[in-house]
Amino acid sequence: MVLKKVENRLERIFERSLSRPFKTSLQPIEIGARIIREVDLTRRLSSQGPISPNHVRVWLGPVDAERFNGFQKALIAELEETVRQHAISEGYNFVGPVKVEVFIDDDLKAGNLAVKTEFVGGESQPRLIGDDGRSFVLGDRPLVIGRSPDVDVVINDANVSRRHAEVWRTSDGVAVRDLQSTNGTFVNGHRVSAVSLSPRDDITVGPLHLRIELA
Repeated sequence: MVLKKVENRLERIFERSLSRPFKTSLQPIEIGARIIREVDLTRRLSSQGPISPNHVRVWLGPVDAERFNGFQKALIAELEETVRQHAISEGYNFVGPVKVEVFIDDDLKAGNLAVKTEFVGGESQPRLIGDDGRSFVLGDRPLVIGRSPDVDVVINDANVSRRHAEVWRTSDGVAVRDLQSTNGTFVNGHRVSAVSLSPRDDITVGPLHLRIELA
């Protein structure tokens, strides 16, 4: 399911500019599948559960690299999201932010690739991710969600209060609090006043669904 979503998004991006892209060469879905395979093979176990590698380096041959020319940023963004979504679905944690890099290997033939994964520690940078594609970094102050144009996460919907809810960092992770909104804040379908969050939790404010990414 994770790979299918990525394939559909990438196809929409490439179809706007290329005629029948990647028909006989490396497909974006193949890169994603190889990355997921390497992530699963190199994951580690810890006292807090399985840990996923968070840095991925991909090598493409010159022919395939040329085909992706002009679309590399979009490809990398989707591949990074593939790693995140796969980690969520499998219950993996990260030791730092997810990063994918793409390089050219002159010795690789069209259709071939190489992938190497690494565990690279880094300061945790929790983010709030909306299903509309928006992303918000959680800093020292809470992120306020609401209908007012002055809040951090604006949702232009009549069912959302002007200052509806807030998400903030705690000593143990991330939490959400309802700000006495009219229609309520929901986590996994349950109305809440305040609750700690995990990456698997679905936060609903009006029509917008949100989740957190801890690293």
